[in-house]
Amino acid sequence: MKVLKATPVTIALVACMWAAYAWRGDLGYNLPADVHIWHALTAGITAPNITSAVVATLAAACFALPAEAKLGSRAFALAAVASQAVAAPIACVLGAAVERAGFNRWGADLTNEVYCTPLAWIFGPLAFATASMGVLWRRRLRLVMAALTGTLVLYSGTLADVVAFTAVVAGWIAGELSFGATRPSRRTSIRESRVLVAVLFVAVSVGPVLTALNPGAQGPFAAESLLMWEPAVAAHEVQQRCADPGALDCLEAMAINQQHGLAPLLLNIVPVALAAVLATGLRRGRRLAWWGAVALSVASLAVVTAQVAGRGEDALTAANTALVVLPWVVMLAVLVATRARFAVASDARPALAPAGLALAGTAAAWVAGAMALRGGFIGEVTLGNALAELPARYLPPAVAVQLDHRIFPHSGAAWALYEWVGVVFWAVALVALYRVLAAAPAAPARADRERARRMLIDGTGDHLAWMGQWDGNRYFFAGEAGYVAYRVSHNIAVTVGSPVVGEGATEQDVAAAFERFAAAQGWQVAWYSVPASFDRPGFRTLHVAEESVLYTDNLEFKGKKFQNIRTARNRAAKEGVRAVWTAWADCGFEMREKIAALSEQWVADKALPEMGFTLGGLEELRDPDTKLLLAVDEEGRLHGVTSWLPVYEHGELAGYTLDFMRRDADGFRPVIEYLLAEAAVVAGSEGLGWVSLSGAPLARTDEPTAFLEILLDKTGATIEPLYGFRSLAASKHKFHPTHTSWNLAYDDELALPSIGLAVVSCYLPDMKTADMAAVVKEFLSRRDQTEATSPAAAPTPRP
Repeated sequence: MKVLKATPVTIALVACMWAAYAWRGDLGYNLPADVHIWHALTAGITAPNITSAVVATLAAACFALPAEAKLGSRAFALAAVASQAVAAPIACVLGAAVERAGFNRWGADLTNEVYCTPLAWIFGPLAFATASMGVLWRRRLRLVMAALTGTLVLYSGTLADVVAFTAVVAGWIAGELSFGATRPSRRTSIRESRVLVAVLFVAVSVGPVLTALNPGAQGPFAAESLLMWEPAVAAHEVQQRCADPGALDCLEAMAINQQHGLAPLLLNIVPVALAAVLATGLRRGRRLAWWGAVALSVASLAVVTAQVAGRGEDALTAANTALVVLPWVVMLAVLVATRARFAVASDARPALAPAGLALAGTAAAWVAGAMALRGGFIGEVTLGNALAELPARYLPPAVAVQLDHRIFPHSGAAWALYEWVGVVFWAVALVALYRVLAAAPAAPARADRERARRMLIDGTGDHLAWMGQWDGNRYFFAGEAGYVAYRVSHNIAVTVGSPVVGEGATEQDVAAAFERFAAAQGWQVAWYSVPASFDRPGFRTLHVAEESVLYTDNLEFKGKKFQNIRTARNRAAKEGVRAVWTAWADCGFEMREKIAALSEQWVADKALPEMGFTLGGLEELRDPDTKLLLAVDEEGRLHGVTSWLPVYEHGELAGYTLDFMRRDADGFRPVIEYLLAEAAVVAGSEGLGWVSLSGAPLARTDEPTAFLEILLDKTGATIEPLYGFRSLAASKHKFHPTHTSWNLAYDDELALPSIGLAVVSCYLPDMKTADMAAVVKEFLSRRDQTEATSPAAAPTPRP
């Protein structure tokens, strides 16, 4: 009922589409495209055939309903009418231009095609609405609509597809003009880039299958698409036609019957099902899914190329061929370009056994069944012919129809065997593959991480120790005494803080064992972000960050110095903003998407790629022991979010360390101050003595004395316009915390350049030359802005 109340226009238009379908001929909606203009303007009322009506209904649920919910019913209705009025005439003109230029070599004349389609009002309003959305959903929806409609234009080739693509482009332009041009997002988080690649992969994969199911398709697969809509040929008629197996009538009957029934339908949609399963793995960053996506893309590219090859040697045919293969070429290019984002290992062994058994079982069933039912087949059933036919049993019929068939069924039992062996295999294989891609990462890495987690919870770690649980880290275990989390780059083993030690063990023993291990591997050790109390013989220390620790002995924040904090808390109470202490698993889907949107907006505004190592992102929020503190108002709007990592000492929870921090730029202004204060209140209520507000890199409150520290201090001041580390540290000073130093411990000054490169590589493993150029450009721009607005830059007043 809530959906009905929120989207009455969409529901009314869908109902109208189905009601008008019966009278489309009387209303003139089945006329060619070059008729009266009012036909073009009202062509969106209904669909040309039953399949298109079903697809349009599903598309309306996916695209029109969200558009009406976003825009409101009145604005949606206006956008729907405008989309139809603009897209249909433009599409007719484009169709005529395509025909006259000779770029439609696959199907019927677009200028004489039935053009009624509701796709303009289905896609257009949502394309329009994306301009008012946050960067997260704007990117996702625009990618889906562009990939889907563009692929359909190239594969299906109907005028309705041109209308849909035109409505999307026109909607984008209208949205940008109406809501103000949206600034292009410069960065995409690792998590979101994986989602976008997965979305693109599915959208491109859907195009050929929708074409195969569309009786009005005009693309390169149009001939195969029409076969499934032809009446099935009766068994006795097949026998009569196939007295000569090579006769044209026999081949036509076999081609038609291969496309009929439930099993052929299921096999035809196997590529989409496989793409959806692989997309699940791509979203999780799995390397196995990446290889599967590459393999499916290459196979699809080969099939499409074989389908259109040999249809002509002139330039226009070559151009048509290039356009048809373009989606898969682009998909392969995207996969190659984003390869580094898919590095999470998967253990494929659990999928090999069931898939292998299914393949062996179905192959044996086919060969044995064909030999036993040889009387139900046309052609000579021999072992050789049965084996030669076997590969085609696992291919979609739209592809298998192009192959030569030595035996062909005509009895009911033979048909069941012929059609279902492939379906059974793919059902088992897809389920097995999904379980592998949806499961936890590969067993060795998972086992090490779980062992480290147990040792950390039962032992003692520093304030950054929980970050050692994140992906990308290696673990050195000194027996049961403790472990060191580290990464290796430029022949430097960079640690995540100091060692974690168990009961009765010493930090120095674990550190010494790790240094011996690193030396045996040929690495040098850089103890990174270790507390000032960490001291190793022969190692020098360098201040790299300053930690702020807030104690919970003044939870009322009494005193003049806490006036700003009290003001933030009081304003929050007046404006209905409350703090919610929770975990990722306890957040509903809607709240998770709000957190993701807030984070993506923050990442998109940065010149640098998303960092990692000791700076967590959305993926790190999924840790069940990581706590979230949300600022939510009475309407459910998310104003800010912070995450808090547990710190254990001697097997007991001792405090929390701040990690993830995002705010809505248009929301409650002092939301971060409010959340930090509320975190201290929560920690106090749990009996904890402190919370760490984490460290600010290249910032300090005392004066540096050593040459290298002076150099780093100057470096921090120089890059402040780009990073804002010191501004971040200054914002924490409102809490009057206790400041402690985080150091880099090293044993060789000559290794400092390599250590610097290694640390940068740990934080930015995907940094490219183009990224460096963007960083320099952004730095110069922000430095100029800072100098222009500083008091020193103001003109001197004249007397």
